[in-house]
Amino acid sequence: MLRNTLWNLLGEGLPMAAALLSIPWLISAVGMERFGALTLIWALLGYLGVLDLGLGRSLVQVVADRIGHEAEHGNGSANAADSSANNSANTAGIAGPAIALMGAIGLLTGGVVALGAGLLADRFQLETGTSPDEIRFSLLVAAAIVPIALVSAGLRGVLEAHQRFRPISLVRMTVGVLNYLSPLCVLPFSQSLVPVIAAIAVGRFIGLVGYGILAVRQLPDLLHPGRWGRPSLRGLFTMSAWMMLNNLVGPAMLYADRFILLSLVPAAMVAFYTTPFELLSRLMVIPGALSLALFPLASSLFRRDPPALGRILDAGGHLTLAVFLVMQAATIVGGETALELWLGPAFAANSASVLSILMLGVFFNATAYVPNTLIQSVGRVDVTARLQMAELPVYLGVLWLLAERYGAVGAAVAWSLRTAVDCGLLLVLLPRLAPGTGAVALTIGLRALLAGAAGLAGLLVGGPVGAAISLTGLLAVGLGVAGRLRRTRSWEKLAAPLRKTRPAAALPAPMIDGRAIDGAATDRP
Repeated sequence: MLRNTLWNLLGEGLPMAAALLSIPWLISAVGMERFGALTLIWALLGYLGVLDLGLGRSLVQVVADRIGHEAEHGNGSANAADSSANNSANTAGIAGPAIALMGAIGLLTGGVVALGAGLLADRFQLETGTSPDEIRFSLLVAAAIVPIALVSAGLRGVLEAHQRFRPISLVRMTVGVLNYLSPLCVLPFSQSLVPVIAAIAVGRFIGLVGYGILAVRQLPDLLHPGRWGRPSLRGLFTMSAWMMLNNLVGPAMLYADRFILLSLVPAAMVAFYTTPFELLSRLMVIPGALSLALFPLASSLFRRDPPALGRILDAGGHLTLAVFLVMQAATIVGGETALELWLGPAFAANSASVLSILMLGVFFNATAYVPNTLIQSVGRVDVTARLQMAELPVYLGVLWLLAERYGAVGAAVAWSLRTAVDCGLLLVLLPRLAPGTGAVALTIGLRALLAGAAGLAGLLVGGPVGAAISLTGLLAVGLGVAGRLRRTRSWEKLAAPLRKTRPAAALPAPMIDGRAIDGAATDRP
């Protein structure tokens, strides 16, 4: 698990380093107007990437569950070779149609972008001053990237389900670096956006080929539709619909704060909120990388070895607590100083309290990643989607009231309060969906609550005394977390049941609205 997490971090971190290196050169070479248009096209591609109907994430869960089902029933069989071939065909029968559908969605979405390129070009022209023809041709090239990106996500899902994070990260690093560095290769010949976007498209295509080769090696029957089994896909599409809802509601809650704040206070005041928020949000790559490694592992184990979910929550949850206790302490000790060195004393004076409050929210948000991942890994994506839908109107109301009265500080309080409530609800719900996780969920919840209380007490007292109170509380919680991690003797044992040759007793397939999430239940021996 740790190794996979580190590979995921590397896959995210190297492209970020490439971005830091290349963006100043891009700005100086193409000018601020063209770079502004480029960032809008990047944002458009990122937004269109979520229009996969949730199939990418759902595919990981269903294929990983299928792998666990194969390990449970395939070992020790007299006809092991035939069983393996049938299982591979059935798995490909789920993955193949899903990837083909993602490709069709990509073609349809890309076609809409291409048809609307003229209208979009006029809009971009108003904001950037760049030639409409240049923008239009750039958008036509960007439209070709959309199906490439969605098919790549499907192929990557197959690899994630098989926990092939090292090759995934190598391809992701290559694509990410090319996304930012390949435009530099065309700048000596042209400063137009068209070859810049074309260079990015070439990098994405290289990634598609890389993912395709790896996925076919892992699952050869992907290339042979005639050999696919006939598992039910209804559960996959049901789960993907709930996942799509997650993908829509989650960003709405993530970005609502700045729009509401902008409508209530001057734009300059919004910067005192958005700057520390954007800075701290980058820390979410850490629990994100951990969750990416845990998701297929938990999906494979939850029926074969249910107690494994408790061990995963114990290890992953306490590791997240350990990392973000350190982050919270670092913010208390040096957050204001860092802001002052980075953006000046005036900015730090207005934004330091916002930074400290948001750090509390980030702490709870990070703590929620593992229980959220485990709930989704057992096929109950509907639970997280319903929870977000219930939270959204309440959060928007609280956000409006606090932002209207207290400005940026009020928005920070509203966001942090929502993440704390969300974290608590996920830890309460998890034991009901994954038996055996109750004791660990209670331990993690109490430690997160104590750490949050220590941080809040320090904010209310203020000054050096408040900092001392917070740090003392965080240290006390940290000692307990460190002791728990020390007792986790071998993290590799988390995946040990997948390597066992003795079949285990089967549990019922996970259900969504009374239906199994895939066809596993219908074709078991």
